[in-house]
Order: sequence, then structure tokens, then C-alpha cells
Amino acid sequence: MSSHYLDVAVGLSYTFLAVSLLCSATREAIASLFQTRAKVLLDGVLTLLHEPAGKPRLRGILPSIRRLFRMDGGFGLDKLGSASLTAEVMRHPLITGLAQQGRMPSYIPSAIFARAFVSTLTGKYGKGHTAAILLNNVGNEGLTKTLLAIMGEGPDDAAALENAVRIWYDTVMERISGWYKRRSQFVLFLVGLFYACAMNIDALQLSQRLWNDAALTAQLVQKAEEAKPAPPAEAAALTQIKQAKAQAQEVQKLPIGWPSARFENISGAGAFAVALVFALIGWVATAFAASLGSPFWFDGIGWLLALRGTGAKPAAETTAPPSPTVTLPGLRK
Repeated sequence: MSSHYLDVAVGLSYTFLAVSLLCSATREAIASLFQTRAKVLLDGVLTLLHEPAGKPRLRGILPSIRRLFRMDGGFGLDKLGSASLTAEVMRHPLITGLAQQGRMPSYIPSAIFARAFVSTLTGKYGKGHTAAILLNNVGNEGLTKTLLAIMGEGPDDAAALENAVRIWYDTVMERISGWYKRRSQFVLFLVGLFYACAMNIDALQLSQRLWNDAALTAQLVQKAEEAKPAPPAEAAALTQIKQAKAQAQEVQKLPIGWPSARFENISGAGAFAVALVFALIGWVATAFAASLGSPFWFDGIGWLLALRGTGAKPAAETTAPPSPTVTLPGLRK
């Protein structure tokens, strides 16, 4: 394959890598500010305890603002009603002790949740009852059938109930994690589309420019060769905001931005409409590329560089985190 084709591909991949890092940092900052993970976890507990009717009560802009400012009641547990088992369990000291004031934990170990669940029931209905009696007192037929089915024909005591809750919790949270990943990828696409339009990151126009400008292509290839994996940033909102700002400054150094050459020397509404359509295609392509995530593009750059023959693929970390970040030239501390 022609080296120029590979150089253009590496230059594009490096651009998508930089944009993906910016979008990921922005998404993580939003998730941290609005406690999105904790909110998804609460939705998962509602599903777990067969109380899906409570989910619509927790929606709305006002609860999001209350969570943003860490105000009490930001998660709307009071809206679930006094009869909600979810509200009672999530108010248990074992769970509230995992988070700061005005917040809710974004992760609860299954053993802690199961102990809080059983403790809530025994505290409300008394100790010494069988699991069947405790569950029947709750009055939630779906939850009762689920947990009794998991317990099977074994012991019918509080310890067996706690073990069944732990198994059911792990099963549901595995599905919830999948839902959150899909939701995060969609948010990443929307953030990428916003940046693509605001900063005119047009994949089609950039491809053409890289094809015609060998010097610019060589510059991006050199930056791509210097890209290295970096330790993941802290999950704190302030840290994520600083990282997003740094990534935005790095992206601005790329051959992008306004005014766009696509809209120069255009006469007539028809020509403008055609140019706008191609610009939209380019922006959507950039947003889709950003939604693939930085690990995808880092691996892609390594593969292209190895194919190009300019160096071996960068070694992957043996204990890489689920969502590794990448240090771009100019962002080293």
C-alpha cells in the first residue's frame, strides 16, 4: 500500500484520537457533576427490587440541578413514597456511609447491598422469621418469587435470603452496566457532534487537506508516533474539567476551525445547501469516530504505524484500565 495513503490514515486517526479524548473528558466531567453513575445505579436498584414504576418520578431537570449542587433530596427518594423498599434500603447507613453528604454511591458492593436489604427487612418485621415470611410482608410479588426461586429448596433463613439477594444484585448490575455503556457511547456521539460543529472538525475536508498537504500530514504522523498511554485521570469533576480544557487546547492546534474553506466562493442557495450537506456528513463522521473511544484509535494508530513500517506497534499495558487515556504531545506534565 502507498505510504501516502497510510500517512493520511495515520493523520486522520490521530485527529480522531485527539477529538475522542476531548469528548471522553467532557462526558466524564458531565457524569461526575450530575452524578450520572449514581443515578443509573438507583435505577438499577428499582429494577432489582421490582419497582420500575418509581423511575419516572426521579426524572426531571430540577433533580439534576439539586444533584449538581449536592443538595439533599437530589435523587428523589422521597418521591418514591413511604412504602418503597428501594427508598428504605438506599437510606440504610451501610449504603449512605459509602458517599459524601448530598451524594449517593456510584458503586455498592453486592455483599453490602444484600446485608442492607436483609437488615432493613429484619429491622422492620423483626428477627427470627423465615425468608418467605419476610418477603411476604413486603408485599412485592415479583421480588418474592424471584428471590425464593434463587433460594430454591435450600435453607429458608435470613442468611440464605442474603445470599440470594447478592446473586440477584450481581446479575442485574451486570445488565445495568451494559445499559450505562450504551448510554455513554450515545452521549459521546452527541458531545462529538457538538465539538465537530462548533470547531468545524470536518472529516471529509480534513481528509482532502491531508491528501494535498504532505507537510501537514508528516507533522500529524510525527505526533501520532509520540502518543503514549497515560494513567487514567481521577474521576473528580474538577479534574475532568481541567483535562477537557487541556484536550480542547490540543485539538485547536489541529488543522480545523472556522472559517471553513468549504463555504468560500459559494454563490447561490443551492450551492450553499450542497456544501452544508457535505459539511454535515463530515461532522457526523467525526462524531461517530469520536464515539468509538480513544483506545480504539490508539490501537489503530499502532497498527497503521506498524503496517507503514516506521515502527512497531506501541506495547499495550499488561494491566490496562477498562478505559485507558492517551497522552498527546504538549500535554505531558
